[in-house]
Amino acid sequence: MAIDSASPATPSSSSKSGEFANGMTKAPRNVAWYQPTLPKGLPELPHRIFKDYSNIPDSEIVDHIYRVRDKAWEILPYPCIGVFRFLDFPATLNPIYPEVLERVRNGETFLDLGCCFGQDIRKLAFDGAPSESLIGVDTEATFLELGYELFRDRDTLKSRFYTQDVFAEDFLAEWHGKIDIIFLGSFLHLFSFEKQKHVVSQLEKLLRKHKGAIVFGRHMGAENGGNLRKNALGWDLYHHSPETIHQLFDEDLEGKWEVESELVTYGSEGWDKGRNWQGNDVKQQNFWAKKL
Repeated sequence: MAIDSASPATPSSSSKSGEFANGMTKAPRNVAWYQPTLPKGLPELPHRIFKDYSNIPDSEIVDHIYRVRDKAWEILPYPCIGVFRFLDFPATLNPIYPEVLERVRNGETFLDLGCCFGQDIRKLAFDGAPSESLIGVDTEATFLELGYELFRDRDTLKSRFYTQDVFAEDFLAEWHGKIDIIFLGSFLHLFSFEKQKHVVSQLEKLLRKHKGAIVFGRHMGAENGGNLRKNALGWDLYHHSPETIHQLFDEDLEGKWEVESELVTYGSEGWDKGRNWQGNDVKQQNFWAKKL
């Protein structure tokens, strides 16, 4: 399936790379958030997906992941790429995932905003969701292309992918009022609280006007969050507390939400370098919000 690319991007020309890489022109490998290999080996879930969904022989899976990951690292040196966090398939880890999967299997439409390689879209398809009901969006078109390379499904996946900016006035205009479920993986924490409020207003345009529409995701969090903090990369990331994620949806002027969240250890099954470069008080927040 071809990418619908409103803003084409390549490794050398992406307008977003410099912004989100803090001006880096070369991705370093001597940093705590890059590891050359998986120190604990490949976790069971990605092994099953690459073997049974992508049909990659056992003996080739790990080297294949390393090759594609290193291509992505040279584009944007995100920690989620450097320490293989994309192999967590983070939507699966959210408590609301079983409901999401059932609803998409029954015909509802799912959008992954900031989808990177589209790994969560592949997990839903692997779990039996119809891939034509799945949509991915990212500002980096090359990540979307690398997703096809990573999962080897260009000729079989029927999902649609777009390269667009959530802050654009016409963001996904053709999908206004047609989406039932939206996933935000490692997305909201990139923006200040005021910008996040604008993101929520954009999500409102996309969601169907019915009770039970879902927004869920994960991002950086803290018990005493609610502020932008500079991390080791020099990025300002917003750390949500349980109170501030409720506040974000409480301030939505278009409707009312039921919001739940949990704070869990910042980590990943596939890596073990620790998290001191983020700060020992940094956690990961899973959240889910349902329209009332």
